[in-house]
Amino acid sequence: MVSDNIVMKIHEQYLTDTNEQLLKRHKERTGESVYIGIIQKNMDEVLPMINNVGNSGNKVQDLLEIATHILGVITLKQPFMDGNRRTGIIVAGKFLRDNGYDLDIVPEEENSELRRMLRRIKDRMFTLNQEIMGQLSFYISERLKEHEPRR
Repeated sequence: MVSDNIVMKIHEQYLTDTNEQLLKRHKERTGESVYIGIIQKNMDEVLPMINNVGNSGNKVQDLLEIATHILGVITLKQPFMDGNRRTGIIVAGKFLRDNGYDLDIVPEEENSELRRMLRRIKDRMFTLNQEIMGQLSFYISERLKEHEPRR
């Protein structure tokens, strides 16, 4: 498990709350139907896959590995009824921010590269492809910045 003094652990309530907030905002903004809910057997697979990485002791390397797995695993395992990829992106960003870093991803228009990688993970549906995970990790590392506190 990830040491608490290095980075925080991801837990089900954190993921669930983020998904619910995201879907409610989407519905308010677009008027589209959303399906709020957890697929518990999938969620039970998500948390160990995320929380069992990032054990090197190098904070930045561990954060990068965990953020990559947040994106990949939520996309692969589909623990929510709706909004899995969007939730993965938001949770990875929140996770990094909670640990002192920002993920500089411009919403929607300019993240087509990220969405393409996540689509490839979703299409595989059985395992995390190491090539895609490497691309995801590189994508995140290029957009990772130390958080600058507001004055």
